[in-house]
Amino acid sequence: MPQPRATALRDLAMTPRPLRESDTAGDALRIFEGEPSLPLIAVVDDEGRPIGQIERHGFLLALAGQYGHAVFARRPVGMLMAADPWVMESDASLDDLAGISQKLGDTGGLGGVVLVKDGHYSGICPAAELWRHIVVDHALEASRNRAIAEALIERSPSLVAVREVNGGGFRLLNNAGAKVLGVAAEQLVGQPVNAALRAEGVRDLAEADRLLNAAPPSTECEFSFHRPSDGAERLLRFVRVPLDVPGDRPMFIDIGEDITEARHAHARIEQLAHYDSLTGLPNRSLFRERLDGALAAGNSGPNSGANSGPNSGKVAMLAIDIDRFKSVNDSLGHTAGDTLLREVASRLKSVLRAEDLAARLGGDEFAVLVQGAQADRAAQSIATRITQLLSEPFSLAGQTVHLGASVGIAVYPEDADDAGAVLRNAEIALCRAQAEGRGIWRRFDPAMQVEVLARRELECDLREALGRNELEAWFQPLLSLCDRRITGFEALMRWRHPTRGLVAPTDFIALAEEIGLIIPMGEWILEEACRVAATLPDEISIAVNVSAVQFRTPGLVSTVVRALSANRIPAHRLEIEVTESVLMDDQPLVFQTLRQLRDLGVRLALDDFGTGFASLAYLQRFPFDKIKIDRSFTVGLPGKQSSIAIISAVTALANQLGMITTAEGVESEDQLDMVTALGCTQGQGYLIGKPSPRPMEFLGAPRVVELRRAS
Repeated sequence: MPQPRATALRDLAMTPRPLRESDTAGDALRIFEGEPSLPLIAVVDDEGRPIGQIERHGFLLALAGQYGHAVFARRPVGMLMAADPWVMESDASLDDLAGISQKLGDTGGLGGVVLVKDGHYSGICPAAELWRHIVVDHALEASRNRAIAEALIERSPSLVAVREVNGGGFRLLNNAGAKVLGVAAEQLVGQPVNAALRAEGVRDLAEADRLLNAAPPSTECEFSFHRPSDGAERLLRFVRVPLDVPGDRPMFIDIGEDITEARHAHARIEQLAHYDSLTGLPNRSLFRERLDGALAAGNSGPNSGANSGPNSGKVAMLAIDIDRFKSVNDSLGHTAGDTLLREVASRLKSVLRAEDLAARLGGDEFAVLVQGAQADRAAQSIATRITQLLSEPFSLAGQTVHLGASVGIAVYPEDADDAGAVLRNAEIALCRAQAEGRGIWRRFDPAMQVEVLARRELECDLREALGRNELEAWFQPLLSLCDRRITGFEALMRWRHPTRGLVAPTDFIALAEEIGLIIPMGEWILEEACRVAATLPDEISIAVNVSAVQFRTPGLVSTVVRALSANRIPAHRLEIEVTESVLMDDQPLVFQTLRQLRDLGVRLALDDFGTGFASLAYLQRFPFDKIKIDRSFTVGLPGKQSSIAIISAVTALANQLGMITTAEGVESEDQLDMVTALGCTQGQGYLIGKPSPRPMEFLGAPRVVELRRAS
């Protein structure tokens, strides 16, 4: 028999682009995804000389592990490469491998050989291709060199099996193959398939035989089978090569590998690339892909008259932002925040139809995609259910947490003509919903764009206000009703813009809370209030309203201590006003902060009392020093009986609890007389004094206020 031609390694080579050590794992992933059969990528130095290699199997497993993609995707490949690649000259032949075949056998999962020409990278030779040719070349001359063939087969890290055609028995199975199949080699060799494997395994192999027998020779195939040793389903990829030995029955050689873990790893990476790992929802990338697809499918609708079918041209997007999530996350920690986000995702999915798509775009931003002839109506109905469902309390490790959701809607083609506009306009509508009080939904209107631009300009200016010394502290007096003397002031923040003039607090306080500026601004007003208090008589107190955002962020107590210490103000002269929104989430940090402030000697007031849902419960939970009765009750005086009854009840309750009561919004002498008669301790309002940057002007020699009507 003529000897076979000595195959050169370059004849079996693949030539993928090599990587530099500074390239990232993300670059490697893109190469592997572009060439699914590629077993490895060479890493070369600046001169093109191989210095390492990235093997597909281990690389995919590393990226698919927990946090693997986040850790490695942007890191240099040097963190993952094997630094000792098996390098051979591309002119070498398969016969040259015989002397070093032990190295191939000892490497186990080796992906292949890196080929060089004059020391410079020229390609790779996959191990599976090497073994296929080694086995075939030697098996074809088995009559003269069978021992070498069997030795090479046994050393192979890949499955190598010699079987008779048409479901016949095994002639040879190496150790690697026995591990893959989950059956000892001695149980299979010499036995028909159905005598050695479980029934379901036999059916799997028979189906593979049928497919391969109908395919051209040397066709690569994948098939799943159930491993007899444990019943686990495994995925095998192999090449089947016909083997004709004179005087013997027709046979074939299977050369393959178990790719189950690699396939799972690849699927995991695909999951990470398109789905949010925390909630399991599609991520921003997949949402945009689906949005583009929905618009492409709908483009033939209105313009061509094709108004039937599942899409009918209309696509609606809901942009969703979770209200108060940041403050909860900051105060309770990221683990609690993650739990809340998973629950939010679950509630979102529960209100959607089967054809709708929910996604997490990042942080506490979610989105919903709605398609169909009635997409606009369906989107509004879904938005209503979302705001209702997410306003219901969340139970978190025995604690009750209140969130909420604001929703913006944009509909194609009415509100936008492409995907970018849909995304942008839904966000604009979301901003309107947030500006109008949160917990509601709004659909995009072109007029909103003007408002958004104005808001962005205001936000940019506000970010500069503190550094440019544009903030001012104004003070409104508090009147003792028993002797008509000024006993304190409430410090109020004002913003004097160089071109806008004096900006109303209602125009910038909520914005400052939303973008996180309220923390440094709150620290500034505390410091300024204490500085001014140091210039006032010792019996005059200063009250500061502290934002819910500040209370839910660690560090408030330290800020108060620094302000008092820097200005040498005793703690009892400072009064912290707390709105009911601070207490609504029932968070331990809030009540812990209140207790620490009380222990310092700082006085605490519950502001806007009577406007919330559970004010009496808060009084029972924490002993405040003062209750400030909201101006909505004072405005009805002196004639409104319901206001009289409520104020009378509050003052009676406060007296029983040893608390001061301050009536807000006193603007007439009749109102002043009435709140005094009803038992209020203090009064505050324009009759007593408008806010002013100069508190000393309210303090006369006997410090008796001159009552005057508001101008």
